Amino acid sequence: MTKTLKTKMNTLQTINEQINQELTADASRALLATTFKGLTSIVMKQAIMEGMLRGFTFKDFLEKNVYAIPFSGGYSLITSVDYARKIGMRGGVVGISAPEYEEKDGKVISCTITVKRSVGGVVGEYSATAYFDEYDTGKNLWRSKPRTMIAKVAEMHALRKACPEELSQAYTEEEMVKEVVPVAQEITDEIKAEVENTKTEEELKGVWEKHKGLGKGFSVMVVAQKKFLQEVAKDEANENS
Repeated sequence: MTKTLKTKMNTLQTINEQINQELTADASRALLATTFKGLTSIVMKQAIMEGMLRGFTFKDFLEKNVYAIPFSGGYSLITSVDYARKIGMRGGVVGISAPEYEEKDGKVISCTITVKRSVGGVVGEYSATAYFDEYDTGKNLWRSKPRTMIAKVAEMHALRKACPEELSQAYTEEEMVKEVVPVAQEITDEIKAEVENTKTEEELKGVWEKHKGLGKGFSVMVVAQKKFLQEVAKDEANENS
């Protein structure tokens, strides 16, 4: 085993142990109702693992600095603009301009925001433009507060340009919501329970065959449960050796 692989495995084991310690029954229920609304407990654990591998902490999930939403049949990790600003300030961001809107016939066309970042005493400017029709859902706040919503998108784009090392994989819900597919409406609680209650990979295969037409969201659940069952089997083998 190479040193790099061994380090990665140790990191995964440490994160998994921390998740198991922190994810009490009460914490799990609270997170599924807020930070991971619309997802299953299995997928929630997978999302937490991914987030912690990216550098977030379990506390970040509790404070909703990072959370997950159903996306394209699976999930996507999301951060808030407020949290991105905090990261930006730690990375040298010294100013964010007021939004500049392009409008036509009273409708918002685009929004441009400039972020200023100081690196080595030199201040650079990073501008980004977001176009309204690429993100507008026509619902909720996009309908009642279109300028506020598109400004959040433009600001996040500018922050990523200014701080690529810190924010290259960070996205806000305003950027993703147009593509969101509500997994909870497609997969019933009974089906979730069938997956989570399987004790062997053979049982899981039977559930997969029964419901495999449900799409990517169901596939994510099955894969996560398979990994869980393999971990359990490995732990039992170690105990018996």
